[in-house]
Amino acid sequence: MKIAVIVIACLVATAASAPAARSLQDDLDDFVALLPLDDLLSLALRYLMTDKEVQSALLYLQGDEFAKVWDQFFTLTEVRDLLNYLEDAGVPAYESLNVVAEFLGLTPLKPGVKRLRTGGLNGLLDEALALLPHEELEALFEEKMQTSPEFKALFEKLQSFEYKQLVDLFENSVEVQALVQKLRDHGIDVDRIVELVKAFFGWK
Repeated sequence: MKIAVIVIACLVATAASAPAARSLQDDLDDFVALLPLDDLLSLALRYLMTDKEVQSALLYLQGDEFAKVWDQFFTLTEVRDLLNYLEDAGVPAYESLNVVAEFLGLTPLKPGVKRLRTGGLNGLLDEALALLPHEELEALFEEKMQTSPEFKALFEKLQSFEYKQLVDLFENSVEVQALVQKLRDHGIDVDRIVELVKAFFGWK
């Protein structure tokens, strides 16, 4: 599960010219450099062009229901605090997320596989994970935890995230509950993913 968490963290990092001193952005760029980005992009485009389940998922992400989930999630103080933390560390988190927002038509945020086959959302996730250099990513993660105070501080920041805010969001948002149910309907083991993430960060 470390791999999935590392990849999520990398998604908020964008390419930037390296400063004289090492920074958190440089640490995240090191992870990005290990990812087969061209292969992952080709995989995503193939599924988008040929898989009806993935096409349906994209339409959902561009719809009103997910737009409400997006808005509700990014009003959480813990989420905003994390984004501001990344921005202060020199990582353009808002800019990166706004690329996603523009693509999906969502509210922009403001600072404050050899064979042609498809298998739905699970197939896309399985093939994407299969493309990742697992051992190299885990080794780099362990190295950064030992050698980079900035990266270690980010991980500790994530560990201190107030998980209860996410629980409250789920319990009080009809839209979030509908999103989770849609994932379950497509065979995504949401509960297992949540437990793995909680265990990784030590969230209670």
